[in-house]
Amino acid sequence: MTYDYLLNQHARNSIDGNGFLLRSYVHYSTNYSNAFWDGARMTYGDGSGSYGPFTALDIAGHEITHGLTENTANLVYSYQSGALNESFSDIFGTAVEFYGKPSQANWLVGENIGVTLRSMSNPNSYGDPDTYQGTNWATGAGDNGGVHTNSGVQNFWFYLLTMGGSGTNDNANAYNITAQGIIKAGAIAFRNLTVYLSTNSQYADARFYAIQSAIDLYGACSAEVIATTNAWYAVGVGLPFDSTVTSDFSANPAASCQAPFSVKFSNLSANGGSFYWDFGDGNISTVSNPTHIYNTYGTFTVKLVADGNPCGIDSITKVGYITVDSTIACVVIMPVSGSGDVQTKCTGTVYDNGGPAGTYADNTDNQI
Repeated sequence: MTYDYLLNQHARNSIDGNGFLLRSYVHYSTNYSNAFWDGARMTYGDGSGSYGPFTALDIAGHEITHGLTENTANLVYSYQSGALNESFSDIFGTAVEFYGKPSQANWLVGENIGVTLRSMSNPNSYGDPDTYQGTNWATGAGDNGGVHTNSGVQNFWFYLLTMGGSGTNDNANAYNITAQGIIKAGAIAFRNLTVYLSTNSQYADARFYAIQSAIDLYGACSAEVIATTNAWYAVGVGLPFDSTVTSDFSANPAASCQAPFSVKFSNLSANGGSFYWDFGDGNISTVSNPTHIYNTYGTFTVKLVADGNPCGIDSITKVGYITVDSTIACVVIMPVSGSGDVQTKCTGTVYDNGGPAGTYADNTDNQI
């Protein structure tokens, strides 16, 4: 049923997009109350005590989605990225349940094994947070940084996007979300996971690219974009929807000592549906996040126009933003330890994993 869901709802042929054979092993160990994806197959225990066999449809969908995540965003299984990893498994496990057993489906996770594990409609009722860093937010290193607990935030976002709802979150912010249904909510979440998010993505990234996914699928300033944005606000991530179109971008790095120089541009615009880039060297692009190669030396002014019809249009021009100059001092970086080649790099700025304006996530290791 999970295979059918991925194929029929998202046009994806199994978890790798290429017909990956879904192997499931049951009766694992003795009195084993869990199920897991190990990188090659799903394995299910028979449970013990109050727990029955872990072979319910939503749990199967949950475990298979871990394989989907590994083949796409590959979210690190710790802290916020791990919470997103767990949440996407809950999201698509539940979506599979609504797809395969619509008359029996609900917003509880694992209720058919005898003991309910989590609630997506009311995470607090099972000790999980429904607001980012709010009540029940897990801190510390336990459970890989609270991955099964802090998943409640995105779980509740998905519930609100699907079913709608109003209330006041733990930040005392009132919200009112218009339901978009599980088909649209699933499409937005699926695009976010499989197209945009990456290994170390945090909750702020999940919000940003969920909104971009909604724009890609349904257009800028659409009802779906408004609901997606406001649902994130409801769970304490980001601001409510604002129809103002703003154009912005960054590039890292923005300078090189040699040509050709490949520059990856990050589009930071808000409410833009289509984009027009002028790279300053006679070349243009309409790709949202383009990579452009500068083949000549010089200083280049970059312009980005964001069109958010019907919300409006905005542009930004960064004068002399890209520099390709052979006189820029280069440095030789020697490997500190282990094997590796000596690399010649241009001097510049090293950003952390949050980008120019970001910070390192707590209790994580990062390597440059």
